[in-house]
Amino acid sequence: MHILLAEDDINISTIAIMALEQVGGHTVTHVDNGKDALEQALTEKYDLIILDQMMPLMNGLTVCKEYRSLPTSCTPVIFLSAKCHEDEINAFKNMGLGYIQKPFDPATLSHMIDEILATQNEDCA
Repeated sequence: MHILLAEDDINISTIAIMALEQVGGHTVTHVDNGKDALEQALTEKYDLIILDQMMPLMNGLTVCKEYRSLPTSCTPVIFLSAKCHEDEINAFKNMGLGYIQKPFDPATLSHMIDEILATQNEDCA
């Protein structure tokens, strides 16, 4: 699976990339701000987009909202965030396909993603 990871914390992104590539066998493209995440999502083909909420230039919910406003945008989006209030989690789930809380267990990150994707109802042409 080709994954776009938008995460501005270098330590978290390094761990996530290692977990996704080495444990999950995925290919990861990494960006560290929301503006680049939106640009990548609009110009490249990804099987999954993982967005942090708190990023420079544009937060994850704004990226997802702008991406979802286009009729051709059906790539699944999962939020990876330290935000843990119920209203924030509901916003993530309403805008994207799922939510994974930081800190996460690198050994199970790919499994958590697979579980979220198994609930996917979207059809992508």
